[in-house]
Amino acid sequence: MKKYYVAMPLVITTLLVTVLPQIASAHAHYTFQIGNKTYQLVVGSLNEPLIVDDKSGLDLTVTQGGGMPTMGPDGDMDGPPVAGMAVSGLEKTLKVEMDAGSQKKTMDLRPAYGKPGGYTTVFYPTVQTTFSYRLFGTIDNVPVDISFTCNPAGHSQTADDKSMVKLSNTVTQTAKSGAFGCAEAKSDYGFPAQSASLYDLNGATYRIQNAVDQAQSSANSSRSTGVIGIVIGFLGLLVGAGAWVKGRKIS
Repeated sequence: MKKYYVAMPLVITTLLVTVLPQIASAHAHYTFQIGNKTYQLVVGSLNEPLIVDDKSGLDLTVTQGGGMPTMGPDGDMDGPPVAGMAVSGLEKTLKVEMDAGSQKKTMDLRPAYGKPGGYTTVFYPTVQTTFSYRLFGTIDNVPVDISFTCNPAGHSQTADDKSMVKLSNTVTQTAKSGAFGCAEAKSDYGFPAQSASLYDLNGATYRIQNAVDQAQSSANSSRSTGVIGIVIGFLGLLVGAGAWVKGRKIS
């Protein structure tokens, strides 16, 4: 029994080392200078790949500091970077705005259970489109307004970017790597038969109902025209009959 408990931390560590890089690879990694501090933000979506009508949401991890290289086995400073310190409490100072063209929706951040520095939101993508997560509010009393846009090509098509991008007087992006994908068609993942999205089904229902309404309107219009024609014809007969009777009396 003792051997079991001793082995568990090793098993958990091994799982984290092998699984976490695969999860993070579908996310974008950003480094920002916010005020006089350095922050790392890992941004992506829950349940990637993102599929229309499937539950998803923002998956955000924020750490402060870290990023400095360590000494590798060869003695050079090319070892794994120092881990940052998890930043908690951001659900009180930040909000998320979902942007998709002219459509916008503001949501609250939720601390991720069992993940220090982790935050999530929940939404269901309804159509295939390019969208952005916009974080706005404050971090350590410094105003921030940063947008992260999905990449239709996915994370594997994005090159590392170490250019300095000044977003405001107090916020500068210093590095970026990776990306997170946009919503993909539900029909691409249907099995054993393809499945249309709810948006497509609602659109088809609307088109059918609109066609039925138009046909009903045309039928009603034709019926009304027919009734009017009958009435006019009947009145014509009455007038003709009256003229005939009057002619008979004169003769």
